[in-house]
Amino acid sequence: MSIGRSDTPIKRYFIHGLMLFLGLLAVIPIYVVLINATRTTEQINTGLSILPGNNAFWSSTREINVDWALPGQETGNISEVPDEGTVRFLDLIMGTTLKEVQNRKTKQPELIVVKTLTESRQPRIAIVNSQGETLASYNLTNNAVIYVKNGEKVKRGHLAVKSTTPANVVHNWRALTGRGFQIWQGFSNSAFISISATVLSIYFSALTAYGLHIYRFRGRMLIWAIILVIMMLPGSLTFIGFYQFMARIKLTDTYLPLILPGIAAAATVLFIRQYMVSILSKDLIDAARIDGAGEFVTFNVIILPMIIPALAAQAIFTFVGSWNNFLTPFVIISTQSKYTLPMLIQALRGDIYRTEFGGIYLGIAISLVPIIIFYSFMSRFIISGLTMGGIKE
Repeated sequence: MSIGRSDTPIKRYFIHGLMLFLGLLAVIPIYVVLINATRTTEQINTGLSILPGNNAFWSSTREINVDWALPGQETGNISEVPDEGTVRFLDLIMGTTLKEVQNRKTKQPELIVVKTLTESRQPRIAIVNSQGETLASYNLTNNAVIYVKNGEKVKRGHLAVKSTTPANVVHNWRALTGRGFQIWQGFSNSAFISISATVLSIYFSALTAYGLHIYRFRGRMLIWAIILVIMMLPGSLTFIGFYQFMARIKLTDTYLPLILPGIAAAATVLFIRQYMVSILSKDLIDAARIDGAGEFVTFNVIILPMIIPALAAQAIFTFVGSWNNFLTPFVIISTQSKYTLPMLIQALRGDIYRTEFGGIYLGIAISLVPIIIFYSFMSRFIISGLTMGGIKE
């Protein structure tokens, strides 16, 4: 007996350590996604980081006052140093990289550098002397306000450019929504598919499990064996046949192939049936029948409230799987207005000019929000569902 008592703390610590390890495996990828959502594409390309990027949540302002080196200092001939220079715009084209707007405060026109479509073109200005020699040059960021004109004479110390760099999260949000990314439409499409598939899958799986557990009919065990075999088959094995069948009955580019197959969820039927075996007494069903309750009334009014923990646990798995599903909607759906959120996020990688990884990570982080909310709401049933499903009364 003493050996058993001494082993108990060791087993408990081992189980707790294993649970902590598995929890970290689940949390770390989410943490990496959230961190990269606060970094720019350039920062992401430098490598992995465990801290938010610079200017992750706050914008920064940079003023460029024209200045240039004093070559006369080397020879001691300070008088030859020009005190003013001429502004030259380099790679700035009106209407392409440059636009004129009105300052809301001063009501004066200002030139703003707009995002270029060619990444090799770097907007910049230069200050030249009377011989055309470059005194200084400055690289400009997008949306920089230019306070000087091309060909204008400026003196050293003159304010030429004021550049405001938005917070990384704001920049990623603009990259996410500025290229036709209909995030709220993707949210609504994914929510409609996931909620519909979850409700249908949970209800009809519970109904199937109830029929297999309560009713005694010829072939019942054969049906149960078929369900187990179906559960073991990989989905990719039947995917081509599934698509051909949907195309033949003209259900492609609709949500029905993404919702209706959830009714036949073998794993959900298995879990709910085993849960019913553990807690459901046939005497309760007989008592309901004696009181005059119909079969559907018995199932909907009496059985469903009793198996809520099992239903909630499976609802989480079904909702997460449907929300994150990319391959099936990608093959079935062809109209962009019907795209789910994972499809829209993946479409960002196909940009012609540049892949905005910061925007992609922000989109992934946003797509995790409904999953976290749904899990937080339903998680109180997980432990009770899993533990009660394995207890015989």
